[in-house]
Amino acid sequence: MRTALLLSAALFLTACGGTEDEAVMAGDTGTMDHGSMGHDMAETEQTPLPDDGVMPVVAVSAAWMRPHPQGRDVTAAYFTATLAEGAADRLVSASVTGADSVELHGHTMNDQGMMQMRAVGPQRLDAGDTLVFAPGGLHLMVFGLDPVVAGETVDGVLLFERAGEVPVRFAVGLSAPEVD
Repeated sequence: MRTALLLSAALFLTACGGTEDEAVMAGDTGTMDHGSMGHDMAETEQTPLPDDGVMPVVAVSAAWMRPHPQGRDVTAAYFTATLAEGAADRLVSASVTGADSVELHGHTMNDQGMMQMRAVGPQRLDAGDTLVFAPGGLHLMVFGLDPVVAGETVDGVLLFERAGEVPVRFAVGLSAPEVD
């Protein structure tokens, strides 16, 4: 019994201790810790957003998604969002056409000094700031999507508290698309 517990703990630490790419490539999302993160990654208190009388308009750029690792149905997606109008908004959730589910994720360091991916709560976006979802930081984990390959595009929606649904088209590739 003790051996089984030690082996389980070692497997857990191995699965959660690698980079996001390693976890996605391994397709091992079942052992990831999806607990809540601290104030640095997720806004846990849902205080009302300031109302400046202007409906927020969110601009999304550099949206991309990694190709599926062979034989896996999980991948990661990234983007950059800014407020074109308004004082503040909050990214609440995301969806991707054809995916079973999409989670907002981030990375954190555990007590043993290993990086772990975790689901995070809504992410605030203030005027003048940029909300960046990029490898090694915030990202979307996309589950149950039929395999996609480099060169394809996938449609999705980012749901903001005030701006509502913001359509996004993810370019599938190994890195962020070139920005003009």
